[in-house]
Amino acid sequence: MKKAISFFFAICTVLMLTACTAGTSGDGTTTNKNTSVQGKDGKTDKKDSLVIGFESDATTLLANWDVNYITTAQIRNIYDSVINRDPKTGELTPGLGVSWENIDDLTWRIKLREGVKFHNGADFNADAVKFNIDFILDEKNGSFYRSRWANVKEVKVLSPTEVEIITSKPFPNLLQYVASDLLIMEPGYVKEVGNDVAAKKPVGTGPYKLTDWVRDNHLKLEANEDYWQGTPNIKKLEFRYIPEFSARLSAFLSGEIDLFKNIPVDSISEIENSANSKIADVASSRINYLALNTLTEGPMQDIRVRKAINYAVDVDELLNSILNGHGTKMTGPLSIINSGYTETADYGYDPDKAIELLKEAGYEPKDLSLTLETPRGRYPMDSHVAQGIASQLQKIGVEVNVQVNEWGTHLEKIQNRKVGDMYILGWGPAYEAQSTIENLFTKVAPYSSFYDEKIEEHIYAANEIFDEEKRYEAFEKVQHELVEAAAWVPLWQQADLYAIRENLNFEPRVDEYFHAFDMSWK
Repeated sequence: MKKAISFFFAICTVLMLTACTAGTSGDGTTTNKNTSVQGKDGKTDKKDSLVIGFESDATTLLANWDVNYITTAQIRNIYDSVINRDPKTGELTPGLGVSWENIDDLTWRIKLREGVKFHNGADFNADAVKFNIDFILDEKNGSFYRSRWANVKEVKVLSPTEVEIITSKPFPNLLQYVASDLLIMEPGYVKEVGNDVAAKKPVGTGPYKLTDWVRDNHLKLEANEDYWQGTPNIKKLEFRYIPEFSARLSAFLSGEIDLFKNIPVDSISEIENSANSKIADVASSRINYLALNTLTEGPMQDIRVRKAINYAVDVDELLNSILNGHGTKMTGPLSIINSGYTETADYGYDPDKAIELLKEAGYEPKDLSLTLETPRGRYPMDSHVAQGIASQLQKIGVEVNVQVNEWGTHLEKIQNRKVGDMYILGWGPAYEAQSTIENLFTKVAPYSSFYDEKIEEHIYAANEIFDEEKRYEAFEKVQHELVEAAAWVPLWQQADLYAIRENLNFEPRVDEYFHAFDMSWK
């Protein structure tokens, strides 16, 4: 019997408070000028262009390769998804695929949209979907999505508008991965020019085409006038790379950029008091955490040390003093916005217990020296949070060396298992349990920091359960196991703050993407 599966997600509102903290460090300059000019009345003479300030360059313009929000948020304007999400609820909605069904435990069928063209005029069809899934699965492509799609056995083209995905094991979460991972490149073009060229000069079906990409400076796109959903209102789109927050803020206040996210809480009033500016906030589906690296030899491989770190980090103090309450505290691996969330025990703040556990593990706190790595400007107050954690650990006598990385370097070190004892990272968008737990707590996942053989067995077993109640119970058990194992130090569900030009029609999404097709000027 065929089973039609629908996924619904409960989105919880986060109560966020506005206040002030110490000033945000960092300086920088930007010399590029937007085509818009800010007049004396503070209103922008905007034509048909939009400039979005980003903290980092995309690592590639190749689809289906880099598991990295910074990259994905940009290239989703070039490529389309087979399945989309509702921007407010996260519910699955049609994209290049118009309908889908679960035939049996190992078979999924997707009906595709007709009449869609790639930027080079080629037809979109089922062969294109097969090519892009096969691209992920082909080991020689080195896709960081490959571990997420390992259970896909075969993709069959049934007709130009129908594709069937066969899995080697039950894969009830497949549609979630289709929505979050899969973007469609033009097969003929990629085969002709190769991955290296396609990574610099992409061809998709999306609302925008590449015009210019200058590394560490900008990505410029132009509207696809023949886009299947209609011509975009924004004709020229630019992502401008400004690593330092203070430089992004200056660029926004001077009218050089029109939109950026991750505003530190100490800058809210400055933006609110600026002409033609506004702030929007949304409860993100992203979580922030302190990873404890057990994948390389070191003190974090001892559970007593990991538990000690949990007891020594005062999450409530960090959340209140550094973020002014802009976030929702977590005690386990999932946030309350996640459909698989279950309440877990809170270690709480107990420095005496932390010292006791370190001594049990054979460490005098004063003799223990740890490295804590963090990006700066990627997550709200990230380097400040790292310094706060270091200060708290130093209160019990542990020496902590904070190392600030450029964002691309930070990710590369994590992926290549060259990171230190601890690191700050975020994960999302994530709406259900598997997307977070499998990708952060299994041995082969590129951003994992923790592995336990028995827990991994439980994770993979839970992945295969179709029955919703039994699946929930299985992931509930895993969440408690991860907390008991002190797999990491959970921090908070991120609250996203955006600086927006007042006359820009823009609504923040829970998945944090910037879909310029949905934007326009008033």
